[in-house]
Amino acid sequence: MDSKLSKPQWEDLDMDCLVNIFGRLELESLVLDVPFVCKSWYRATLNPECWRRLDFSKLKLHDSLSYDDFTLRLMSTYQIVGNFPITAFIKSVVKRSGRSATYIAFPDYCTEEALLYVADECPALRSLVLPSNFGGGGGRKFNIQNHISKWTNLQFLQLQTCFQMQEVLAQISIHCKNFVGLANSRVNIGKSEASAIVNFLPNIKALGLRFTCMKKENLVTILQGCKQLERFDARNCIGFDEGDEEILKLASHIRSFKLKGSMLFD
Repeated sequence: MDSKLSKPQWEDLDMDCLVNIFGRLELESLVLDVPFVCKSWYRATLNPECWRRLDFSKLKLHDSLSYDDFTLRLMSTYQIVGNFPITAFIKSVVKRSGRSATYIAFPDYCTEEALLYVADECPALRSLVLPSNFGGGGGRKFNIQNHISKWTNLQFLQLQTCFQMQEVLAQISIHCKNFVGLANSRVNIGKSEASAIVNFLPNIKALGLRFTCMKKENLVTILQGCKQLERFDARNCIGFDEGDEEILKLASHIRSFKLKGSMLFD
């Protein structure tokens, strides 16, 4: 009996099966490994379904002396000389998704051009992780609240800054009817921010506010106003104590409530 008949060949797997598998891989493998294995695998990577989850966050872009391994592999494989063209890379990968990307995480120091491109070319987004420098600083003009209406399927948003939170959440409440999760760390959650969360996201189920400065009264506002919370991460915050009995009682209905490391004063 021919050994080829008795042993399945990877390159002969059903195309739909290959696409399903490749769509679960990390971006590095999908870009630098899979397409070079064989022709059938390369053809499978041409299917937009492989490119629905795009995590660019592992790209660490500073200078040629401190690039991460992923970026260095990209530069070596494609013989890139000089600075890595992050904007061109993001746009080329997003284009492969055929407007079907549902998850995108940006790297820090991402360009405004890349942000604007994603805003226009990813209408199916469900989860979005924005870079720490997206809002306002350094003359940047990208205002996420002006683009929320393009993402009606958005369910989760992770911000790295508190830039115009009220305006952002107001737009989410209008356009994103299935929105359930918000994460925003290392920011100040004052009275206006706490009120915005309660007023615009009363049915939110997951909230991450790690390493924030938040007075107890503002945390209480959130706990009293968001009755459907199932997960709330408020670890390592300043402004309330992790053992506060009133807070623990108000949060007793929350399935996963994390306060470890939080203290009244730093």
